[in-house]
Amino acid sequence: MIKASEFLLSQNQALLKNFSELQADANHTKPLIQFMKGDPTEFGHEQCKMSQIGYDIVKSEISKSQNHSYCHSTGTQPAKQAVAKHFGHGKNITENDVIITQGVNQGLFYCLLGLCDPGQNILVPELGFPFFDGIAQAYQVEVRKYKLQSDNKWQIDLEDLKSKLDVNTKFLYVINPSNPCGSVFSKEHVQEIINWANQNRVLIVADEIYYGMSFGEFVSFGELADEGPIICLGGMDKMFFTPGWQISWMIFYDKNHYAGEIKQAMFNLCQLLLHANVFVMNSLPQILDQLTIYYARDRMTHFKENHDFLIQELNQIRGLKCIPAQGTFYLAVLIDLDIFQVKNDTEFAKKLLKEENIMLLPLSWNGTEKYQGFRMLTIATKDIYIEMIARLKEFVLRL
Repeated sequence: MIKASEFLLSQNQALLKNFSELQADANHTKPLIQFMKGDPTEFGHEQCKMSQIGYDIVKSEISKSQNHSYCHSTGTQPAKQAVAKHFGHGKNITENDVIITQGVNQGLFYCLLGLCDPGQNILVPELGFPFFDGIAQAYQVEVRKYKLQSDNKWQIDLEDLKSKLDVNTKFLYVINPSNPCGSVFSKEHVQEIINWANQNRVLIVADEIYYGMSFGEFVSFGELADEGPIICLGGMDKMFFTPGWQISWMIFYDKNHYAGEIKQAMFNLCQLLLHANVFVMNSLPQILDQLTIYYARDRMTHFKENHDFLIQELNQIRGLKCIPAQGTFYLAVLIDLDIFQVKNDTEFAKKLLKEENIMLLPLSWNGTEKYQGFRMLTIATKDIYIEMIARLKEFVLRL
């Protein structure tokens, strides 16, 4: 037998172990309520889908013969120009500062390969989308976790961040708005982070796939970019509720040209995986022009109503504590392990699934042991939440 690499075997075993513990029983007496996937289209809510205008634009592009050919590995010129136009923030961004990727994960992968050598390290949030947790090991890059302040809107603990920094640090990874916390940094905090990075000569990689999804103000790292280089990642996935289309982008804000070599390395990397779907890329200019970058932001009322309802109801259940979000469609809920008589949140999720057929994503699966709880989604309809809360109350009564 030809064996797979030890790295992939170890990664697969860890993933399979987690997911094997959360397998729904097809014969359960109660219908499955599933909140695992961060997919805004999961429940088919009217507010969580692309406008018919967007669908019609894509249909019109499908019929054009040039949209069925290969294009430049960094994306089509119209798509890159459209991203530069709408996300330039007055920084003289051009198509030459943009790469179109197949999802933000591809952009994160390029950052790892294009910036890091074995023995170096990257700074990532202790609670956050865990893309780098496994894959960095394959390239012998150390992942150093910095603290977030759960009692201060999940802001970065800059003192702790500084303690993780050394001469081998290649970049600071920030997620704003956050998955799974639902936090949105204030303009002042974004500026604090940029100032810190400039002072310490650290490049920022800002994951902004939830761009604009705030209950209040949202400020992009690109808007405040000044002296030091910043790479912002975004995409259509959440902004237009089209995660299956996998059209995303990387934007290089680098007015002083400190990162020219890095940008060229990223462009070269694009030739490894080629490009995203051409007719969807060429739909992007009209979609951004007609639906605007505020498409998701203008639909946040639905998520806010669910967010407030869930906090009110879940906080009344013994052993649960919600940490209010400032945006996205996520809500972090902490659990009291003693009250639920479990050793960790994975055991809690497994027990809840077995007894009540509710499937939740444990917070510890997002790169932390410190926070034990689950990530709640605010994208469903009210009737689903009412049923879920009733089951949670029954679950607690049996303790």
